Amino acid sequence: MREEGDTGEVADDATDELASVAAVLDDPHARAILAHTAREPLSADELVDRIDGSRSTVYRRAQRLVALDLVAESREIDPDGHHFSTYRARLDRVTVDLDADGFTVSVDRHPVEDDAVDRLNRLFERLNGP
Repeated sequence: MREEGDTGEVADDATDELASVAAVLDDPHARAILAHTAREPLSADELVDRIDGSRSTVYRRAQRLVALDLVAESREIDPDGHHFSTYRARLDRVTVDLDADGFTVSVDRHPVEDDAVDRLNRLFERLNGP
């Protein structure tokens, strides 16, 4: 990641990433999605039930978070054979450092740990659910 120079002109991707991440974190719906999906993977329907937002708001914010690689999206199969997505937060930390050379932005992300075995276990749990 490059840094912004002393001239104040954007010289790199660091400033763009900072602006994008800051903009999405300024949104209360995006923050709520990150907070809830940091605990467990959730579908859009589950997120709608947990946050104060419409289905379209949840989908838009989730896709924005996925595009910024702050949330991982996985495809699931429910017991009736339909597919749906679940979301899991990847964001760990955003750090902005300022020194004499300018700003350095780092976004730390959790590795994607969800695999086929995890998805199969969740499907089995849903099939044998309450």
